[in-house]
Amino acid sequence: MAPWAVSAAAPLTVEELPVKLDPVEAVAPALAARIAGAERGDARRFAFRVARLACTVARVHDRNALEVARGGLEHYPEIEDVVALWDLERDLDSACEAHLGTHPSTCNLDRMRLYDECIEARAVAAVIAALRPDPLVAARQATQEALAAGCETAALEALADQVLVN
Repeated sequence: MAPWAVSAAAPLTVEELPVKLDPVEAVAPALAARIAGAERGDARRFAFRVARLACTVARVHDRNALEVARGGLEHYPEIEDVVALWDLERDLDSACEAHLGTHPSTCNLDRMRLYDECIEARAVAAVIAALRPDPLVAARQATQEALAAGCETAALEALADQVLVN
């Protein structure tokens, strides 16, 4: 019998599914569908609104990260600003790893959320994600990072109600 073929009496767990779900699809499937069906301009605006929300939730105080999140593509950041964001995320991830004793990607979100650096790193990652060239990818990845930073699904869905007109 194939590994994914089980009897009707035994429900599948997430680990047993034959297809790996995108993190946003796993947590908020309706939101993932709205992002996938969004107009490109709406998806880009949504990505930056999500990045701003993540920065607020994570209490990001880095001026550059806040300016990039607020400015969106109206004030496209200079390459030095983007490099500074990458450096900030790397530094925060290193501090997070020091707290966790392992790389953040190997920990569950509840454990990561115990440390401010871990949360802030994910919020900065949401800002970086919003800059991705493809607006739909930017929106999906910014949402994924915002969820990891502690944003509530309901808050992200409320943003989608305001920005994503499908």
